[in-house]
Amino acid sequence: MGFGIRLTILLVGTVLFVIIFELVRRRKFREELSVIWLAIGLGLIMSSFADRVIDPLAFRLGITYPPALVFVIIFFMLVFAMLYFSLVVSDLKSKNKELSQKMALLEYRVSHLAGEHKTGAEER
Repeated sequence: MGFGIRLTILLVGTVLFVIIFELVRRRKFREELSVIWLAIGLGLIMSSFADRVIDPLAFRLGITYPPALVFVIIFFMLVFAMLYFSLVVSDLKSKNKELSQKMALLEYRVSHLAGEHKTGAEER
């Protein structure tokens, strides 16, 4: 891999990492969601030097075309990311349902109390 592409990948990874870190610091991005993105930023930073690790590892694993190992690693990372985000969505759905039920109960209580207040005022 040429020096220019290494430098570009390193800069893109560093910029992504710094942006995510800054968004978390300013509380614009939730910490538990940022873990995946910080890992992607670190992965980009490390991938600028990955060919020195991937090539020997691929040949030790019996993979004759080293970029195939990269695609396998990316595939598994995407599967784990989808699993993680599915868990987050599931949790948010449960919380949304619970909040909707609590809001419905509060609305019922408020309308019930308002009805009692009107009835009490009319009797006087």
